[in-house]
This record gives sequence, C-alpha cells and structure tokens, in this order.
Amino acid sequence: MAWIIASLGTAIIFTIANIIDSHVISKRMPSLASFLLTIGITQLMIAAVLLGIFTFPENPGVMHILVAIGAGLLNAATLIIMLNSFQKGEVSRVVPVVCSSPIFVALLSMPILREMLNFWEWLAVFMTVVGAVLISLQRDEGAAKTRLQKSFFLLLLAALMAALSSIGYKYALETLSFWNMVSINSIGVAVVALPLSLRKSTFLELKKLKQRTQTMGLIFSNQIIAAVGAAIGFVAFASGPVALVSTIMNIRPVFVFLFSLIISRFYPNFINEKLNRSAIIIKLIGIALITTGVVIISLSS
Repeated sequence: MAWIIASLGTAIIFTIANIIDSHVISKRMPSLASFLLTIGITQLMIAAVLLGIFTFPENPGVMHILVAIGAGLLNAATLIIMLNSFQKGEVSRVVPVVCSSPIFVALLSMPILREMLNFWEWLAVFMTVVGAVLISLQRDEGAAKTRLQKSFFLLLLAALMAALSSIGYKYALETLSFWNMVSINSIGVAVVALPLSLRKSTFLELKKLKQRTQTMGLIFSNQIIAAVGAAIGFVAFASGPVALVSTIMNIRPVFVFLFSLIISRFYPNFINEKLNRSAIIIKLIGIALITTGVVIISLSS
C-alpha cells in the first residue's frame, strides 16, 4: 500500500526536520523570534514557487479552500508551540506529546463522525496518554523527584490542533492537490510566524548572528526537507484512511529517540538531550506505550 510507505516516509523526514530545528533553535539562534522570521520568509518563498508551478483546480469549492486554510493555520500554530518547546526542552520529550494527536482524532470522531469508541480504543487512549506523560517527565537536578515539563499541557493543546488539522487536510484534499496543500500550509506558517517576529530588533539579531551564512543555509535546507515531507504526507492523506495515516505518521517518537540516541553518542552537544540510563528506560517504556496505543487504534479502525 503506497499510503503506508508515504506515511512512514513522512514520519522519518519530519523526525530529521525536528532534530535540525531543535539544534538550530537551542544552539545557533539568539531567540525564537529570529528563527521564526527566517522560516516565515523561507516558507513564503516556497509558497511563491509552488503557486507559480502548480495551479489550483477550476472549481475547488469554497468550503474546501476555507478548511484547507484553517488546517494550515492550525498546523502553523502547532509548529510554533513545538519550536518554542525546543528552546529548552529535549526533542525526544517534546515530539512524543505532540504525536499523541491520533488519540484526539479518535475522540473527535464521536462528535464529528458519530463514531463510538470500543473498549480497546479507550484502552489505547489511556496507554498513549500515560506514555506521553512518562516521556515528558523529567528529573530536577539535585533533587530526587520528577515532574512534568512545563510545556506539557501546551504540547497537548498542540496535539489537539494537529488532530484537527489532519481531519481538515483529509477533507480539503477531496478537491485540492497535495502541492496546493503544501502552498497553503507554507502560507499559513508565514502568516503565523511573521507577525510574531517582524521587528527591528529581530533583524539586528540576524545581522549579528555568528556563522550567519552557514546557519541560514541550514535553516533553508531544513525548510525544503520539511516541505518535501509535507508533500509526501498529503499524498498519504489523500489516498489512505485519515486515522491510519495519522497513526503511522505519529510513530515519530520512535525515530526521534533512535536518532537522538545516535547523535548524542557521536555529537553530544548537537541537541539538548540528557540520556542517562534511567532516562532511556523511561523513554523506552513511554514509547512502547504510545506505539502500542496507536497500533491498537490502527487494528480496531
């Protein structure tokens, strides 16, 4: 099934993009605003190129366009929340919480699609939420207790918005092409990012940025990677069941953990990761619970 391969490909590509985002924000950029300004301008450039190459269908339907715009804005807001969390949080703790979004898809299917959850689906909801909590737990330095990361509930809100955007994508792709959706998505990111960052102080920060050419090149390349991942993801949404596509895409925590483990082993200062023995065990248990939960949803859908 092509949509399964596309969903897996999207998960891997976005994992790479998230890790690079985490590195750039936590190690290279002076502030989140300077990063948002850069990606906002880059996304406008990507949208302009795609709009010049891929035209919209003659009669796409007003509702489909509006839903596509709404989904794009929700996706952009989700991205901003994740990027803000990357500044101080570990990427392998941030991404799993957002990737609990298939659970919200299952919950939203009751009021929106009039679908009821069975016992196994409710069990999956419980397992995935517990897994997200476990991965988000972190130990205070110098203290013998653990706590939720400060952004946990905000990341849960991002997961809910991601679920709503996934449902919107599926609906909009009935008449729009996946390249149309990438264009709308890119514009959505720019519309949200630029008002938060378009100020004189941000331009001054970029002007004084160390290794500016290298950093800008890395950001631009990563935005291209993200755009390709989005395009492949829209192919999957267009051809496969939204619940299953969303589930497969959101096994990303597994790839994030594995990639972070490898990177931290050879490049310990590349990203903010504290991978001691106890942290690895907790993350493995959390990932196992999340993966089991989304698999149950897949099998019961």
